[in-house]
Amino acid sequence: MGEKVPCKLYMAKSINDLNDRVKDIPNAPPKLLVKSAQKILSEAQLADRSRDEEKAYILFMRYFSIVKVIQNHQDYKNSKKYYDGLLDPKMTFMVIDRAEELQKNLKRRYESKSSALIQKKQEEEKKAAEKNQQAEKEKQAKKITETSKTPASPTSNGLLVEEGCISCKKLYSLIKERCSSYLILDARPRDDFLESQMKVSNVMNIPEEILKPGLTAGRIGSELDDSARNVWVTLRHKVDFLILVDWVTEQPPLPAPLRCLIDAMVKWDPGKEYKSQPWVLQGGYDMWRLMYPMHTTNPTVERRASTTTPKIDQDSLNFEYPDLDNAFLLTPSPSPHGKPQTAPGKTPGPAPSVIRELKPSNLDKEMMMDGKNNNDAYISNNQVFNNLAKPEDSPVKAAIGSNVNTWETKDSNKSLDVQRSRQTPSDKFDSLPSIPSRALKPKDLLESLRRKQEELEEEQVLLEESVKVEQDTLKKIEEMEETATALERTQDEESRKLLKQTEDRLQEEIKKLQIKSTEMESQYNKVHKQNEELWKMVNLALSGQLGNLNLGPSPKPEQITEALRQQQEQEQLRKQEDKRKALKEQIERMRKERKDKEKLREQLENEKKAREKAEMERRQAEERKARIESDMRSHRPKGNCYTLFLFLFCVVFIAVDVEVNLGDDDDKPLTGSNMPSFDRGLKPLNNRRNINAARQRNFEPKYGSVGLARTGLKNLGNTCYMNSIVQCLNNTTPLVKYFIEGTYSDDINSTSKFRGEVAEEFGAVIRALWCGQYRSIAMWDLKNTVGRYHKPFQGYDQHDSHEFLIKLMDWVHEDLNKITGKKPPMKEQNHDNLPDYVAADKVMEEIRRRDQSIVQTLFHGLHRSTIECSVCRHRSLTFEPFSIISLSFPSHGRCSLKDMFHHYYKETNLEYKCCKCKKMRNCLRKLDIWKLPPILILHLNRFEHDVLMKKTQSYVDFPLENLDLTKYVAATNRYTSFDLYGVSNHYGTMDGGHYTGFCKSSITKTWYKFDDHEVYELSRESVRSSAAYILFYEASNMSIKVNSLI
Repeated sequence: MGEKVPCKLYMAKSINDLNDRVKDIPNAPPKLLVKSAQKILSEAQLADRSRDEEKAYILFMRYFSIVKVIQNHQDYKNSKKYYDGLLDPKMTFMVIDRAEELQKNLKRRYESKSSALIQKKQEEEKKAAEKNQQAEKEKQAKKITETSKTPASPTSNGLLVEEGCISCKKLYSLIKERCSSYLILDARPRDDFLESQMKVSNVMNIPEEILKPGLTAGRIGSELDDSARNVWVTLRHKVDFLILVDWVTEQPPLPAPLRCLIDAMVKWDPGKEYKSQPWVLQGGYDMWRLMYPMHTTNPTVERRASTTTPKIDQDSLNFEYPDLDNAFLLTPSPSPHGKPQTAPGKTPGPAPSVIRELKPSNLDKEMMMDGKNNNDAYISNNQVFNNLAKPEDSPVKAAIGSNVNTWETKDSNKSLDVQRSRQTPSDKFDSLPSIPSRALKPKDLLESLRRKQEELEEEQVLLEESVKVEQDTLKKIEEMEETATALERTQDEESRKLLKQTEDRLQEEIKKLQIKSTEMESQYNKVHKQNEELWKMVNLALSGQLGNLNLGPSPKPEQITEALRQQQEQEQLRKQEDKRKALKEQIERMRKERKDKEKLREQLENEKKAREKAEMERRQAEERKARIESDMRSHRPKGNCYTLFLFLFCVVFIAVDVEVNLGDDDDKPLTGSNMPSFDRGLKPLNNRRNINAARQRNFEPKYGSVGLARTGLKNLGNTCYMNSIVQCLNNTTPLVKYFIEGTYSDDINSTSKFRGEVAEEFGAVIRALWCGQYRSIAMWDLKNTVGRYHKPFQGYDQHDSHEFLIKLMDWVHEDLNKITGKKPPMKEQNHDNLPDYVAADKVMEEIRRRDQSIVQTLFHGLHRSTIECSVCRHRSLTFEPFSIISLSFPSHGRCSLKDMFHHYYKETNLEYKCCKCKKMRNCLRKLDIWKLPPILILHLNRFEHDVLMKKTQSYVDFPLENLDLTKYVAATNRYTSFDLYGVSNHYGTMDGGHYTGFCKSSITKTWYKFDDHEVYELSRESVRSSAAYILFYEASNMSIKVNSLI
């Protein structure tokens, strides 16, 4: 029997690629690494036997790397013989030898494959070159024959007409490296773009609705909003890469919208030199959202059926416009017989082909039907495009602003006036302002603007000064905010006095700057109004209606000089207009930012004054109470009756005083006939144990009025796993109610291992997130506290949010456990001859003697496990508490939550020693739910800890409402139907990623996305995604509300 043939190469292209796939060894104890090494060695030997050389090489190298890590560990040096017994050194040498053999074989195979590929590529390139040469020859021949028919071609602006494609992977690499500039033009419909778009910089939408044949780059800018127009004007010709995106385009031929967009930039954008040719994203947005869902705002969006752009034949897009730079053409005098004149000795050329579908939409029907005008206006397209019309035959120029592609004579000027008067507003160019004087020639218009240049420059100087004033104002506001923060933290009186003086000085300077800003704004508006007509002339000069001089076939030197000067002046005007618009937008943005800061500062000042007033009233009440008690003690005579009378009188007086000063109706006087009202809510509170609740915490808040529970959490260095879990728990209604009411302070267990610190810090975070005063806070104190009790949480590495959730719930439970001291141990379960409900009550009672807390009440349920012997039918019964149900995936494809429950609770066979038979038997194991908690947490176990340790990216379809678990419950339960209120998401792989939280507000019933410090609204359709990791459900019949407590 011959030797088995090696498997095909499929994992890499070179030996270096294979070495890159040998991942770093995790930091783990040597004993655990020994087990991993043994398992990897067996997998490597199996792959080697099956002649999968690439996989065998990777696993052998990984085994060798693990052995090296073990040998460098201190435990190995202390117990060398022990570890050498587990890892045979001879086996290590054999692994090295075999890995070297595989490396040689693989190098030879990669080189052979590379040579074959190079040879094949060279042959393909040779064939392609020959084919291109042949096509070029045919093209040249065709061009020669059609020279007389071909109009002047438009400028290419430095762009290649032939479009190229760029892959999503290449684009992602370009974005990540940040070594080249780019601009992404999303040509999908506007609604599709708003629903889901790329979450990267420099992305703008050119809506599919405006992309029609014949569109120019200038017209595109006029159809966009201000922010998009600014990006379009300033970036499109400056970036290194210009990326075009639609839904699904893979390769040419391109659909009509993309073709129109490319033509607008390549052909119809005069005066712009582009650095980049247009690149079309291969596979479109659909491929991008599948490959990089974390870089989209909504990866689950589906493409709508296109209703805006009709299908256009590709050939119909091959049309040409007359050159915009030759807008002032000389037209010939009309032929007396209504026919075009030809040059002497020349035969008339063939009639031009006309595409009827592309005729101007706003052509007046009466003009079309007027025989006289049609005859007088007739001129051959060939004459126009090839400059065959003789200027001496007709001195009349085409009127500026005419929307009809005809050139009239003197006799038809009246008709033109009639036509203009009949045009509707929709017939005019939207992007053009009203024109001051259409009679001005280009030379006259530019000369007029040249004389008025001083007025335009004065307006620009005002804008620049306004920018400086706004910058100074914002800087002073930031300085004052820093001073106010320092003033709050400083206790030294001398320092506080200096800081107060600085704050007063800054406040005075800000007022002066605000007055100056208002004056400059008024002055600018006045100057701009005076220059309004000038700017209309500027827009006319830049709108494409103003062209250069028609130089004719033999231009004179002075004509060329004049044309170049006009071009330079137009370019200067364009830059001046762009700068004016940019300055105006910058000023508006800065003024808005300043007003927001002033509004926030005013709000904080009002809140501070309210707190100071409340504190002053409280102190006055305490002083009055102390004065009355002092007077009572100094005048107290002997005798119990009189003492009791004075005590009761004092209590009544204090209660009335507190009612008058702190009640809502403090304006109403007390009359003698009214009995004093007692506020029972002001009675002395219980002496609650409050360990750290009153101390100052390092929240580093960013102030701002937001909705309740809509405060973000700052990322303190890979702490997104903490932020995601805390936000989900922060939307757990009964838990929030417990901490906001302050009930938890009665239950603090100071004898726990954590001395109540974890519960205190967690409660402080909950209260800060629900105060509605902060846009974001930092959980430094909670992080430091959990880091003291679990060192991995102390650093700044990424961790599993599931692990953090388990530990946080356990620690909070211990801090709030009402059972103090030493807990009684759990007894071994033996429920023979007992009904299931009796056995369950017995186990739950035993649990209650050990654990009683809000965490145990809300999150803990009970599983029932039965094992039945297939021989004697004896049934073993046990009950196991749970707080989180960890569900594994039944397959590697798409599945539903129902499939995962079915897989988790299905009956399984196992070998088990029967208690009755006293022998190993084949038994049937069944697991079901005995008691469901009001808050159900489901963990989707995406991380598989096999040899290569990988993550399952499968999409899970889970319900947002009415998750019915009746099928999996063995006994009658109060809670069987659940609604989703929180999702902890993980984006990325085992090596790294990012956590976010999706939470449903218990107040507004709206979903929000919590991405560290950023919080924004989320649609219901976006809640489900392939990143869902931990699901938080609450019982549908639970009616606890939090907004009544705020």
